[in-house]
Amino acid sequence: MFATQRHCSLTQRLNQQHLLLGLMGLLSFAGLAIYLHLQGAFVSSFPLALIAPISLLIVGTYVQRRSLRLYENLERQLTRYADSGCQAVAELRPIPVADPPGTGWNQLLSRVQEQSAWNGIERRLSESVHSQQAKRWESVFQSLTDGIAICDSEGRIIQLNRSFATLLKRADSQTLLGMDLLVLISEHADQVSMEKLWNVGNSQSNEAIEIQKSSDPSQGVWRLSRSCLASSSSNTTDSIWTLRDITQQKLAETAREQFVFTATHELRTPLANIRAYSETLASAGDIPFEQQQSFYNTINNEASRLARFVDELLNISQMEAGAITIAKHEVHLDRLLSEIIDGQKPLAMERNQTFDCSVSPKLPKVLADKDKLAAAITNLVSNAIKYTPDGGKVSVRVDSDNDRVRFHVEDSGFGISNEDLPKLCGKFFRSSDERVQSIVGSGLGLAFSQEVARLHGGNVIIRSQLDQGSCFTLEIPIR
Repeated sequence: MFATQRHCSLTQRLNQQHLLLGLMGLLSFAGLAIYLHLQGAFVSSFPLALIAPISLLIVGTYVQRRSLRLYENLERQLTRYADSGCQAVAELRPIPVADPPGTGWNQLLSRVQEQSAWNGIERRLSESVHSQQAKRWESVFQSLTDGIAICDSEGRIIQLNRSFATLLKRADSQTLLGMDLLVLISEHADQVSMEKLWNVGNSQSNEAIEIQKSSDPSQGVWRLSRSCLASSSSNTTDSIWTLRDITQQKLAETAREQFVFTATHELRTPLANIRAYSETLASAGDIPFEQQQSFYNTINNEASRLARFVDELLNISQMEAGAITIAKHEVHLDRLLSEIIDGQKPLAMERNQTFDCSVSPKLPKVLADKDKLAAAITNLVSNAIKYTPDGGKVSVRVDSDNDRVRFHVEDSGFGISNEDLPKLCGKFFRSSDERVQSIVGSGLGLAFSQEVARLHGGNVIIRSQLDQGSCFTLEIPIR
C-alpha cells in the first residue's frame, strides 16, 4: 500500500492519510466505549477513553506536518522565485530528502542554476561585445577628418567629434555640449555667410551652404551641411551637421578659373597678331622688304609664344598625372646658358632693362635632362623680366661646388609678400598683388621649375622682399 502511495498525487496521499487516521480513531473510540459499557464503567472511564482519539489526532497532526514539510519548502522557494524572477535563482536551495519529489526538485534546480550560469556568461559576453563595438564606433567617430555634430530640435549640440571642435578653434569638445551650433559657427562667418546660417536655422529641410570667414577665400571657407533625423519615438527632429574645410578646394577652383581666363587671353592675342600680320602680307603687295621682315619676325615670335604656352599646358598635364620623366645626359652648362640668354635678352632690351649674366669659370658638366632644365631656367628668367618694371635690372649668376650647381636669377621687380611666398610654387597660383594681376600669366612656370628641380634631386629656393625684388635659385646635383 505504501509503495503504491509513492505514485499518488500529493492531494491523494494527504486524503488517504487523514482518512486512515480518522478511521483508526473512530474504531478505537467505538471499541473502547463498548468495552467500558459492558464493564459498567463507561461514565467513570469516559475521560480516559477520550484520551485515545485525542492522542491519535495529535499523532496524525505530527505525521501530517512531517509529510507537508517538503512541500512547504518547495512552495516557499517557488513563491520567492515567482516574486523575484531570475534574480532569485541563486537563493534556491536543494532539499535533503531522498524521495522522488525531493530528488526531482534537486535535479530541476541543478539544471536551472546551470542554465542561469550560462545565461549570465552569455549576457556578460554580449555586454563586452557591445562595449567593444561602442568603443570602436566612438574611435571612428572621433577620428573623422570632417567635423560631425548631432543637435536636437532646438539646435543645441548633443554630441560632436574632435574635428568639429578643432575647426571652431576649441580645445575641449565637451565644453561645447548644450551650446547653440549656429551661434558658434556665426562667430567665424562674415555678414553674407551669417544670413545663410539664419536661413538654414529657420528651415527644417536638408541644407548645404558655404561659409566664408571674410571676403578673401584664402582666410578660410567651410562647407556646412545638415541632414535631419526624424525620431519614431517622439515628434522632435534631431539633425546631423557636417563641417568641412574647403579652403584649398576653393582656392584651386579660383586658380583654375583664373587660368582659363589667362589661357584664353594667351591664345587669343598671339593668334590675332598672327592673323593680322598674315592678312597684311597676303593682301598688300608694296610692303617694303624691311617691314616684311618685321612682320615675319612678329609672326615667328607670336608662334613661339603659342608654342611655349602649349608646352606649359602639356607640362602641367604631365604634372597632374605624375607622368613627367627625365632622361639624363651630360650637359655643357656654358652652351645651355648661352642659348637661354640669347633667347631672353631681347625681351629685356624691349623694356629697357639692364640684363647681365655672371658665370663662374670652368663650370662642370652636369648629368641632367637638357630640355627640361633649359625650360625650368627659362621660366625663372622670363618671370624676372616680366615682373620687373621698365628700366629695372635682371641678372643671372651660376656657381657650383663639388656636389651641386646653382642658377641664381635676381631682379629688382615687385617682390613677393610673406603671405604669398609659401604658395608661390603651387600650380595655378598667382600673387594677389594688383601689379602682378595686371600682367598676363598662367601660374604654371614656377610649379614646373620646382618639379624639374625635384626630379633632378634639387630644389627651387626663393628669397624676396616686397617692392625690393626677388632672387630665385634653382640648384641640382652635378651627378
